[in-house]
Amino acid sequence: MEITKKDVELAGKLAKMRVSPEESAIYESQLKALFNWVQELSAINTDEVELSDAQLSAFIRPDVPVRDEEQAAELRHTFASEEADCAKVKKVL
Repeated sequence: MEITKKDVELAGKLAKMRVSPEESAIYESQLKALFNWVQELSAINTDEVELSDAQLSAFIRPDVPVRDEEQAAELRHTFASEEADCAKVKKVL
């Protein structure tokens, strides 16, 4: 995929960023390098590679409750809303 200055300007517009001509040249070369790397990765044959869920454990953290009730209440109040004495957050997809 060929990245052009127009692509960089569009990406900046979509990200609601102002991109100067100097930055545009930098981002253009960085995006070209990124897409070239993705193409190299796509060319690798992974048909014989078995999937493993061993890496998933890296994303799990222990759920340790806060012992200080004042601190817990302060933390909960930093969120937009609470439910059942817990901070309520938006769903992440």
